Amino acid sequence: MTIEALDDSTELLDASRLPVNARLRSGTAARLAGLPVTTLRVWERRYGVVAAPKTPTGQRLYSTLDVQRLALLKQLSDRGHAIGTIAALALGELQGLAATAPARSAAAAAVPGLHMVVVGRSVAQKLQAVGAAPRRAHEDLGQAEAALGHPGSHDAADAPDVLVVHLPSLHPALAERALGLAKQLGASTLIVLYAFGAEAVAESLRATGAIVRREPCTGRELLRLLASAAHSPMPASGPRLPSARRYSDEQLASLGEQPSSVLCECPRHLAEIVTQLAHFEQYSADCDVRNPADAALHRHLSSLAGAARVMFEQALDRVIADEGLHLA
Repeated sequence: MTIEALDDSTELLDASRLPVNARLRSGTAARLAGLPVTTLRVWERRYGVVAAPKTPTGQRLYSTLDVQRLALLKQLSDRGHAIGTIAALALGELQGLAATAPARSAAAAAVPGLHMVVVGRSVAQKLQAVGAAPRRAHEDLGQAEAALGHPGSHDAADAPDVLVVHLPSLHPALAERALGLAKQLGASTLIVLYAFGAEAVAESLRATGAIVRREPCTGRELLRLLASAAHSPMPASGPRLPSARRYSDEQLASLGEQPSSVLCECPRHLAEIVTQLAHFEQYSADCDVRNPADAALHRHLSSLAGAARVMFEQALDRVIADEGLHLA
C-alpha cells in the first residue's frame, strides 16, 4: 500500500525499513538522506537530482529510491565530488562511485602532509571523509586546553601547521581562548568555524590573521580553507598595532590656521581628519576598558582607526613638506 505524504515528524532511522511504495514529504526525505531541506530544494532547482512527482496541491512526494539517491549524492559531495558533476549519474553509477576508496580531491592534494589539530569532532569527521584526517582531534576547547597541561602532551618541535576550532557560538571570551590555544600550540594558522555570533567578533579575529568562516561548511569547503591557510600563515608577532601619534592636537590645530600657498584647504582638511581619527581611536580604546562585554569590538575599531590615522598622517607629512609649513 502506498504511504501518501508520510508525516515529516515521523521518527525513521533507515530508509531501507520503509515499504518500497512509500511516498515521503520533503522534510522526511531530506532527513533520511542527511540533507537540510534547503539544500534539497537547491539541488532540485539547479541540478534536477530527482524527479519527485507532485500532488494536485503541489506537494512533492519522494520514493525510497529517491532517498537512496539523495543520500549517495550527499555522501559523495561530502567526500569532495562537485554536485554538478555527479547529479546526472544513474543510481548504479553513484553506488559504484561510493563503493570505491574516496580519491583525494584537488583541494586535498593542495595540502599534502599538513599537520592539523582540530577542536570539534564534527569537523574532524568532515575532514576524514574528504581524505584530510587531522593529526589530533579534541571534543571542545576545554579538552584541548586540558591536554596541553599533561606532561609530554605537546612538543614545541611538533607545532601544528593549522589549528581548526569549531565554536557553536562565537563571543569575545571564546575568541580569546581560541587565539590563546593557537599561540600555546605554536600553530602557524588558526581557522575558526562558528554557528552563531557577532560579526564584530569575527572581524576582530580576522584582524589577527585568523581565517574565520560561519557555518554551514562542507568538507570540501574546509579543504579550500586549508589550502588557503597553507599559503597565508598568521603573523608570528600577532596583529600589527598602529604606531604612536605623530601630531598632537595643538599641532593639528595650528596647521588648520596656517595660510596655504595653493588655492585649496588640504592642510586644514587633513588636520581635521587626523584629529577626528585620533579621537575616535582613543574613544574606542576607552570603551574597551569600560565595557568588557564589547571588548573585542572596540579593540577592532580602535585598531582600524589607528591604521587609518597613520595613513592620513603620512598624507599630511607630504602636504607639510610640499607647502613648506611649520609646526608650532
